[in-house]
Amino acid sequence: MTQAGFTLHGVGLSAPTYKVALMLTLCGERFSYRHINLREGAHKTPAFLALNRYGQVPALEHGELRLCQSAAILQYLSEVLGKFGGADAVIRQRSREWLFWDADKLSPGVLRTRAIARGVLKAEPPTVAVYREGAEAAFKILDGSLAGGKFLTGAAPTIADIACYGVAVFAYEAGFKLADWPNVAAWAGRVAALAGAKAPHELLPMADIP
Repeated sequence: MTQAGFTLHGVGLSAPTYKVALMLTLCGERFSYRHINLREGAHKTPAFLALNRYGQVPALEHGELRLCQSAAILQYLSEVLGKFGGADAVIRQRSREWLFWDADKLSPGVLRTRAIARGVLKAEPPTVAVYREGAEAAFKILDGSLAGGKFLTGAAPTIADIACYGVAVFAYEAGFKLADWPNVAAWAGRVAALAGAKAPHELLPMADIP
């Protein structure tokens, strides 16, 4: 256990928040949780902006540090906790590449389609189609990349798997079936079976956790 505790600020329905919560849980780290009510504009208050200058979730406090952007937080946690970072420089680099790919390709298509399905985001049918096509293309790449290994960078999971799984786990809410991509479905099962792994609703309620 690290000397300073962690406090995660986020939303239970947020994939980026879930990624950070999952990483902490897989590392065996206890953390306090603060629910940010986006509907009431809590993310726009001076207090929250002091934690995350972008006015987005998640934000993570670790001692005197205030951290934001889930991919950057995952990389930070892998360094300070010494877990899921990769066994060598090449794997660490490949993991970082997957983090950027997720932000560029996987997350936008899946999470925007999900937001539309949940009624959070409004979009015309042609725009919806673009998001869906983007998500399907990303899952195809993910499926092909997993054809030769158990995890994205080889035999052991890294923050790359945590980041991408944190999106894939919500795919059904967007109307996607992971079974359409067998390698992705099998990989998701392996991540879900990691010691300490929990589903989003088990980790992140819509309320504070002391």
